[in-house]
Amino acid sequence: MAKLLATNKALEINLARLIESYPNIAFGVAWASSSTKLYDLLLEKKHKIRAGVVGTHFYQTHPKVLEDFVQSESVKFMLQPKGVFHPKLYLFWSEENWEAIIGSANFTAGALGENTELSTLISGEDGNRFNELQEIVRRYAAAARTITEQEASNYRRIWQAKQPSLRKLMDQYGESQASKPAVDSYVMSLDWPSFLSEIQRSDKTHGFDERLALLDQIRNAFLSTPHFKDLDSHIRRAIAGIPNNAIDNSAWFGSMKGAGIFKNRIISHPEHISAALDCIPLEGTVTRAQYENYIAEFLKAFPDGKDGVGTATRLLGMKRPDQFLCVDSANKRKLAKDIGIKGASKLDYARYWDEVVERIMDAPWWKSSPPKSKRELRAWKARAAMLDAIFYEPI
Repeated sequence: MAKLLATNKALEINLARLIESYPNIAFGVAWASSSTKLYDLLLEKKHKIRAGVVGTHFYQTHPKVLEDFVQSESVKFMLQPKGVFHPKLYLFWSEENWEAIIGSANFTAGALGENTELSTLISGEDGNRFNELQEIVRRYAAAARTITEQEASNYRRIWQAKQPSLRKLMDQYGESQASKPAVDSYVMSLDWPSFLSEIQRSDKTHGFDERLALLDQIRNAFLSTPHFKDLDSHIRRAIAGIPNNAIDNSAWFGSMKGAGIFKNRIISHPEHISAALDCIPLEGTVTRAQYENYIAEFLKAFPDGKDGVGTATRLLGMKRPDQFLCVDSANKRKLAKDIGIKGASKLDYARYWDEVVERIMDAPWWKSSPPKSKRELRAWKARAAMLDAIFYEPI
């Protein structure tokens, strides 16, 4: 007998029934999760497992699964570096009968939740087919290995390190999933020539070359005087987006003229802001740790609050326009619409890195090689900040 299992619920109900009712269990799956009721049930009934093999490729299997079956002779793991262990076979039997589920579903939360899966439940008294399925699982087990406690510990550390990259492959940035696939973002899917054309075309109010000239002046200020607090107060105001006569058009890339407390810190008490900017190098890719150190120092300048993502990212965008965009009320709506940020009004410092910076650094135009043209190269070195030319809308 054969029956199609076309829904996640049908798969879950039948696997639970089979685990509960049969005295013998065998399986071979590419990946397994540890955060489901079905996994908890399997652990409860693990004395029934005669042979189980779980793959670990792409670090999709949760490390707790390995830890729960350390030194197990019945549940082993496939660790070969070449090829992908990819079956989805669940076999259950007693002296009188057997049943099996074969299809697309791994033993994961996704297969039991949001994934679209299709499996076939087969059962019967065909001894030859049952023996064939048992032999398949035996071959899997022969190629797999028992996991040691040290190997499980090593796997967890590697798994944790790879999680951000794995989430980005699924268009997930931070804790919330993107509201649209990356391919649906017009701006973040552009190559460098198209991006360059877009920032030139979109910059109708403020000239493209004038924007680059502003960023050149600010970079020269940082090169000549490494510590922000040692700069002339008018230059500090210009870098902070507070209009003044020191540098023309200093309010481009995010005007902070209404941020009174911020203005006071920039002019009269720049020490913590200067220490914060010292955490951000002028060259090389800025790391998350460096960014977090910057935020920690930046917050010290505002012990009573009145800090914000807009002011913090304005400074970042001016020191490192290749990697940071000032996100403020003038560009946030169009930015959020294009890349699918949910709840953009509640964008905080952590989400800014996860959902804006990480997304920028995944864009083809950001990953492109430096152009040879000097004029293009100036734009390429300011490519993240220049997003403001695309997303800016007058308030």
